[in-house]
Amino acid sequence: MSGSSSTIRIAIIGGGLASAALIRGLLRYPHIAADIYESRPTFRDEGPGLSFTTTMQTMLAAIDPELEQCLNGAGAVLTTPEIRVAAGPHAGREIKVNGHGPRCKKNISRQAFLTEMLNGVPRRMVHPGTRITSVTEVPSGQGLLLTFADGTQIMYDIVIGADGVHGFTRPLIFGSNESLVKPRPTGFWSLPLKVPLLRAQQAMGAQYLDPMNPRQVGFIGDGFCMIYNILDGGSEVEIVVSGKTDEVEEENGQSGAQWAKLFTPDEFQELFVRNQLPVCQGMVDIIQSVYTVQVAAICQLEHRPAPTFVTKNICLVGDTAHSMPPFQGANVGIAIEEALVLTTLLSRLPSKAAIPAALQAYDQVCRPRAERVARSSGEIGLLVTGRYPGVGTDADLLQQQMRNKFDFMDGDSDTLRATASLIMDQLLATGSSWSP
Repeated sequence: MSGSSSTIRIAIIGGGLASAALIRGLLRYPHIAADIYESRPTFRDEGPGLSFTTTMQTMLAAIDPELEQCLNGAGAVLTTPEIRVAAGPHAGREIKVNGHGPRCKKNISRQAFLTEMLNGVPRRMVHPGTRITSVTEVPSGQGLLLTFADGTQIMYDIVIGADGVHGFTRPLIFGSNESLVKPRPTGFWSLPLKVPLLRAQQAMGAQYLDPMNPRQVGFIGDGFCMIYNILDGGSEVEIVVSGKTDEVEEENGQSGAQWAKLFTPDEFQELFVRNQLPVCQGMVDIIQSVYTVQVAAICQLEHRPAPTFVTKNICLVGDTAHSMPPFQGANVGIAIEEALVLTTLLSRLPSKAAIPAALQAYDQVCRPRAERVARSSGEIGLLVTGRYPGVGTDADLLQQQMRNKFDFMDGDSDTLRATASLIMDQLLATGSSWSP
């Protein structure tokens, strides 16, 4: 990393989508020099595919206009979403949701999109297989000293933590406070699986999987939900099955949580005994053809609400700041939104002395919104797994609860950026010093 004494030096720790969006945005500003570090040998973002609404696509374009090309280069499929009930007397009935319409979402593989985004970043700024062992504040406000596993050290003005639920950076803000550092179980689990289109058509029915008229269909069951997407330019189908356990176990009474929920094949089949739709049974059959001995699902974790996302020169984004259930696509959507707000504020820095004001403005705007999204995502999870109290799989009640549930995710990003910029300007005008 190089630059003049006035250059704002930023280290982004973590190699997922939030990090890639940030560095793509920061590349556009000559007064900023950024590097992205990933401890694993390669940059990876694991998990189910992504669905980008029109609003999310607009946010990506505001971060970097070329990110729209990255979506297309990664095989995005323009799809029509719908939600149906899979169990109970209303099985097969569609649940209408505001914002759903013909070809209104772009579905994409996480890893393919991450690769496309990072292909546009100069190699000198991208550092896979690089483990950071400590971050130390240098006296007299000279910045943060990063020490690496090989003993080298580099100075930065800002550290952005985007290294996930179990990452290195969250303790930089919360220290040894385990209640804030360690995630807790939500009781939700999920199992994503991707198979070739032809194989999915054979098991589920070709009429449901037409690559010329791609649909993203979610099914609300009694204790489970299912969704299928066509990805990778129409060549692959992704199936995601999720469920809600009746009890949430915690290890040794602490806030740590297990990574996996394990089922025998018979136990897994029993989860869907009240399913009434053949297409859903086809998805179960595909999963059981892969997991013949034991079915391993991923436990969904969340952090307790944090009192702050920032210090005067460190900030957290995405799952590092606020892990949450993924049922609205909220975890990725809110991370992209935070990347946009943060790059907007950092682009306006008149000097290094203004860094605390920029980070405080980011926290004041993005943290309350993330908390609201996390609460709503948990409610959506209960609804789509048929576990919302008093609603279950009743289509009429589901319709009442869900029609407007996704509206706030299509918020006005221009207003968020303007609000954050105003707060930053007010802090700078009043000469407010850093306050945690």
